[in-house]
Amino acid sequence: MNQLFRAIKAAVLWNYERNSWQYDVLCVLILAFIFLIPSSWFDERPAARRKAASQLGNIGSPEFISMAELGQAAPTRTLQAALEKVGEARLRRPVRVRHFEYVNDVSGQQIAGYHVWFE
Repeated sequence: MNQLFRAIKAAVLWNYERNSWQYDVLCVLILAFIFLIPSSWFDERPAARRKAASQLGNIGSPEFISMAELGQAAPTRTLQAALEKVGEARLRRPVRVRHFEYVNDVSGQQIAGYHVWFE
């Protein structure tokens, strides 16, 4: 039992020398954690956005459209129409906005752009 505690203490404090088998095992465990843990465990979106995204199902990844890019588009009556115009110009095909979310700047006070899911 004492040997088990020493091994755990050595692993936590990383007391192993390089090129030892223990060091290699710890490195493999760290890499396995990084690459094998599902990304959903680290979903940092607020609960309301997670719920809305889950209701949409698997609709692909969003395109980020900045406010500057949106401002260069031709004037339209609605935000959705403006996002569709920018999406059509970017993707070079007719698109329809399935869903969009605003993205704040680093200060959190102003909208920096939109994440838009197109069909």
